[in-house]
Amino acid sequence: MGKKNNDKSKDKKVEEVKSSENEKPKENGTNGVSKSNPEPAPDPPLEDLNENIKKIIEQDPLLSSKDSPIYNIDPKSFKGLQSSYERVRLFDNPFATIVMNNKVNKYCSHCMRLPERGKELQHCGACAFSKYCDKDCQKLAWKTHKNECRRLNGVFPNLPLTEVMFLSRVIDKVIFLEECGDKFGWEKQRRWADLMTHADDIKKDEVKMEHFEKVYTKMCVFRKDEMIPKERFFEIFCKVSINSHSIHTNAGDEIGISLDLGISIYDHSCRPNCSMVFDGYRVYLRPLSQEISPFDTKHSFISYIDVGRSRYQRRKELKMKWYFDCNCDRCKDTEDDVLTSLRCPNKECDEPLVTSEDAEPVMIGCPKCKSVANEDYVKKGQEIMKNLPFRFTMDMDVEETKKMLNEAIEYLHPMNIYICRMQTAVFHITGKLEDKMPEMQRQVYENYKRCFPKMDRHNGFQLINIVRTLVQKGERKEAIPYAYDAMCIFEICFGMEHPYYLQTIALWTFLDKEINKTDEELYSLMSFDDNRLVNISALLGTPTIPGLDNANPQPSE
Repeated sequence: MGKKNNDKSKDKKVEEVKSSENEKPKENGTNGVSKSNPEPAPDPPLEDLNENIKKIIEQDPLLSSKDSPIYNIDPKSFKGLQSSYERVRLFDNPFATIVMNNKVNKYCSHCMRLPERGKELQHCGACAFSKYCDKDCQKLAWKTHKNECRRLNGVFPNLPLTEVMFLSRVIDKVIFLEECGDKFGWEKQRRWADLMTHADDIKKDEVKMEHFEKVYTKMCVFRKDEMIPKERFFEIFCKVSINSHSIHTNAGDEIGISLDLGISIYDHSCRPNCSMVFDGYRVYLRPLSQEISPFDTKHSFISYIDVGRSRYQRRKELKMKWYFDCNCDRCKDTEDDVLTSLRCPNKECDEPLVTSEDAEPVMIGCPKCKSVANEDYVKKGQEIMKNLPFRFTMDMDVEETKKMLNEAIEYLHPMNIYICRMQTAVFHITGKLEDKMPEMQRQVYENYKRCFPKMDRHNGFQLINIVRTLVQKGERKEAIPYAYDAMCIFEICFGMEHPYYLQTIALWTFLDKEINKTDEELYSLMSFDDNRLVNISALLGTPTIPGLDNANPQPSE
């Protein structure tokens, strides 16, 4: 992380080698049945495929590892070749992780998962702060928690910030590497010494340096005599700031922090082609398109930020935290400016007037009705966008949010991403909007498709919101295609064994086959609270869903 994103137009595209036997057939309609069966294209000559695999390996030596999807391919018959949707790269040995202080009572401090249903986390007997699924997790965590446990008792009743404890864990790991070497394989994919620091940029950043001084002071209190020299701590602080990432549930709830040296290799794009799927601290990197393999690190991109925003906001955050000017495909795409478009002054006209927050305010003529938005009108719209909150959260005052939304609607077009985000915020805070709910949600979905890759989970979740609203209105038949599209997205971005996919395939099946299910049973399948296992046979094969508890389906006995 922290490197400039590559200009993909200059990169030579890696050819995808694919077995026609493993290729998934294209499906049409909402019932998953192909309407036509065209003849498959003939396989390319084996000699050509052999050359292509050699090229791919030459471009990225990581592909020769045993974890690579092409490691076990027979070079003559190509038996064992996987489809791109099966090319999932697992990162399960991070350098350091931590559960956030405000989540420590809910998630295991080692595996970072929820406890099994019906069970409670067990706290550490010494510090009573860290909590674990069971004795196994506690034992596995002890080599990391041992020194931390002693330090927590030393500062009791004060509790250090999550960031301070995370940095302290990194310090312990760095010292261990220097004294004992990489005994646990933390540097298997990248060396700690190779991480970027952006130290010069951070030294010029007054806000960041002020934050560093506060963290350093708190770290000295926490580690006491074990504190390392300030210059050395600054280097660690810089590397962690640039290369760490948040850990989320797949529904988007932030629960912790991680530094994984393997993941830090990947560059950013505002139009990512890989998705990070979390299972506690474990990360599954999944391709979002057929031509991408996560093992090809030169052409695989992740997003460092929330890409469901305007170019101005994305670039601002990337520059502020990672110190580079994003020049990815999407940031160079002029069509992205429709996300910051203004309403036509003619209230009867629905044409968007394209501009951006930081563009020079000039008169804009409507290409449809020929009305003209004067400079003051354009400037007012730009000021509204710049003055809106950076992000909307569940604890915001709903009346204040509605007030901002009503003011913005006077100037900003319905396709404007700021309108989309405010409408979504009001919906999540209140659970409803006063009118036109399905239409609003469809507009949000259209905006999401402009922001996120086609198979991104955000698109799937928005489709589920549409399904929920249609079920509430008694329009189950209309909900079928949206449930089907959500199922297809979750298959790609989460995988066919993931609970979210299994719940959605059950939801679509019940709707499509008109199976007699209550609204509450359908709502339970649209609740994505955690990643715990779901028994698909129980979901599909019984008259009622057994063991529903807190809107989460449970495996049958």
